[in-house]
Parts: sequence; C-alpha cells; structure tokens
Amino acid sequence: MERTLHNKLIVLLACMAIHTMFSQEIIQVGPHQMQKEEFGKVTTDATQRDASKTAEELIGLNASRAPALSKKVFGFLPYWEQSSGAHNNIRYDLLTHLACFDFLVQLDASIATPAGWPWTAEINAAHAQGVKVIMTVVNFGGADGADAVVWELITNPTKKNLFFNNVKNLIETYNLDGVNIDFEGMSSAHRGAELNAFLSDLTTYIHTELPGKEVSFDGPAVNWGGWDIEGLVDSVDYVVIMAYDYTSANSANSGPIAPLTHHTSWKRSIKRTIETGTYAVPTANTPEKLIMAVPYYGQHWKTETNVSESVTISHVSSTRYRNTVTEADSHGGFIWNSDFEYPWYRWNDGANWNQVWTDNELSISKKFDLAIDNNLGGVGMWALNYDGGRPELWELINTKFGATASVGDASLNQIKVHPNPTSGYVNITNTNAVKFTKMELFNIMGASVLKMTSHFENINMTPFENGLYFLEVEDDQGAQATFKILKSN
Repeated sequence: MERTLHNKLIVLLACMAIHTMFSQEIIQVGPHQMQKEEFGKVTTDATQRDASKTAEELIGLNASRAPALSKKVFGFLPYWEQSSGAHNNIRYDLLTHLACFDFLVQLDASIATPAGWPWTAEINAAHAQGVKVIMTVVNFGGADGADAVVWELITNPTKKNLFFNNVKNLIETYNLDGVNIDFEGMSSAHRGAELNAFLSDLTTYIHTELPGKEVSFDGPAVNWGGWDIEGLVDSVDYVVIMAYDYTSANSANSGPIAPLTHHTSWKRSIKRTIETGTYAVPTANTPEKLIMAVPYYGQHWKTETNVSESVTISHVSSTRYRNTVTEADSHGGFIWNSDFEYPWYRWNDGANWNQVWTDNELSISKKFDLAIDNNLGGVGMWALNYDGGRPELWELINTKFGATASVGDASLNQIKVHPNPTSGYVNITNTNAVKFTKMELFNIMGASVLKMTSHFENINMTPFENGLYFLEVEDDQGAQATFKILKSN
C-alpha cells in the first residue's frame, strides 16, 4: 500500500513539474536589448570622454532651423557608436529627431545616463540644426531583471511618480526635447492595459510639466501576445515601430531581418505588420502617429546548405551596413529574394556555408516607399553610424523626404527601368520619347562599365557581376537623372 502511494506521489509531482515547465513563458530578448549585449561594451576612456562637460554648455533647440523634411526622420544613436566618432558621420540636416540611447532605469526608479554623457557635441549640433534630441529610456542591461523593472514602475505609484520626476529633471537639465520609452523583455501579462495606463499618465505629466516636449514608445513589429496596440498608440505622441528582428539571431533557419513582403498568409512581413496585421487599425485611423524604423544591420549565420532559409548551425554575429555593403561584393554580390524583397549573400569558408541576410540601399528604399504609401508619420533607423561614413543612405533619405524629393524634370520622371532587380536584361520605358544625349552605366565603385551613344530600349546586364549599378542619363535640354539597378542572379 505504501509503495503504491509512493509511486502515485512521484507521478503527481512529475506531472506538476512538467505542467510548470510548459506553463512558464519564455520571454524573448528584444532587438535593441540583443544589440546592447553584443555591441555595448565600451572602454573606460570612452565612457569618461565627456565627463567634464557641464549642462551650461548645452544650447537649446533652434526651432526656426527645423530640417525641411516631409516626414519625421528618427535616428537612434547608441552609446557604442557615439563613442566611436559617430558625430562626424551624422547628417543632422536630414534628421528631425536624435534619440540618445540609452538611459537605464532600475527597480528604484533611478535613471543612469549613457556612457560619456552629456553628449555636448551631438546635442548642440542637433539643436543648431533644429533637430529634437530625445532621451531613450530602457529597462534592460542593469542588475535588475527587465520584466521586474517594468512591473514595479507600472504598479507601484511611488516608484512611478519618482520615475516621472526623474525623466522631467533630466529633460530640463540637459535641454532635451522629450523621452522615448524602450521597454523590452517583458512577459505578455505586462504588455497590456497597465503599461498603456502608465504611458498615458507619463504623456499627460510631461505635457503638463514641460509643454511642447514629446513622449514616444518603441513598439514591436509583431504582436506575439499581450499588446493592446490601439491603446498603446493612443497613450503616447507616437510609436516607433521596430520593423526588424523578424528572423532573430538564434533562429533555427536563416532569413530576412526585415522582410518587406511575402506571398503566403502565414509568414510575417513589414507590409503585413503595417497594413493588415499588428498596426492595421492605427495605420487606417492615425497613421501620423506611426514611425517605421528600419535596420541598418543584419545577421551572419553558419548554415547547413547554401540555399535560402537554410537550417542554421550557429549564429556568428550581427552585422553593420558599413561592412556588409562592401563584403557582399567579395562574395559574388547580393542575391535578391523576391518572396521577401530582401537581399542576402553567401560563401563557403572551406568548412561551412555562411549566409548574411541584411538590408541594402534598394531594400531600404522600398521600405521608405511603404511608409510613404501608407501616409505614416515618418521613418527611423537603428542605428546611426551603422553605415559609417558612407553617403548613400543619407542621400536616399534626402531623395525620399528632402525638400527636393518631389522636384524633377517631368519628362525624365516618366522613364521607368524594369525589372529591377534583374538577372539579365533591364528594359527602359520612355513614354515621352525623351531624346538622350548621354547614357552611362557605373558600378558601385564609381567606375564606368558601359557607355551608350545611340537610342536603345534595354541593357544586357548578364556580363556584369552581381551588385548595385547606376545608370546616368541626360537629355538634349541638359536635364539629368540617375537610376539604380541591382544585378542579382
């Protein structure tokens, strides 16, 4: 009898353990949180670089010099890029917001400033150009658990009020223009009504205490559970959608970090996120409150095969645009995945296949077009200086959102280059019968690879290596235009 009861007790305890194991939610690490863990270690010298600066040296926002941009352009500047000389590479004239990452809040509601703070050079350069400087507050990377920090702040009135006051004091002390809340690594139970009420109270408090200052929140690309997205958007001035990490570093298969589209109904994409999925209702009702941030980073995996979406062996590292845009050329160029409208490249190192999935100029351009087509409030980028000193992404912002974005010769604007990307011939559709006096094709290094002196309707791209090319044309009136062509097998 005792033996039978003993066995039943063992079975009962085992069942309870299994139930507990499967009922516990696995909290996913957020995209900014993961990047901080990977890139966020800086030297002592770097963290102390601006320690002697005082708040009195900081200038306020020159609102009369606000950049002439058609939409918000919200750039995150992480402290590890700031300490690496990002200031020299930032086009402040092509930003509306500079988000200083990160201000760490902990269980006691105290807020630690970023390494090297205050960033006097960046704040003053931004303010002189009319760019708003925002503090990005995070709940991850400290001694306390990310989920525990959020729950304490949103349920403990004393801690909540102390946090609000600490945010206000930092904004006033450093002449900042608002706060961006980046809470990641939360359980699904903590993402709903309580969080939205907390954010709504913060927005009301900041608007009352500091009129004209802004409150925003970094929202998920996909609602995997618990989020009240409509309530979230209503609770703040605007939401910055982190439109990336669709395929995370620890995924079982390689794939796009920020797929624009997919023809199936079950694969996630940014287009689905914006138009029919997570943000469909705000996109329809209050699109001006949505900022779609795009990644200037990618992921590198070792994979079992060379095929798209191969099973991964291991994750190597996150990548930055400034490296991959040139590295791709050394491995045969970008391959364009038409299902996702997303580029990737691969190579074999003698032991394993390697795959890097990352955005390039063309895929980012298509994402900006999606934001424009849906009348969103703007775009953002994670992260500033991931493109280093390269000019093309800044020029893309200028083309899409700058003062001259809609200005151009009417005839040249009727010229269409298609299909693009192409693996063979690219067709030139010239509906207005423009007379060309110059047509020349250049590779990404600026070298001329083809000159055309006679009228033509297509270009054979077959002989050229995979990569990005620029077709420059000029008509008989001297008007010029440049078309980008991506060659991809």
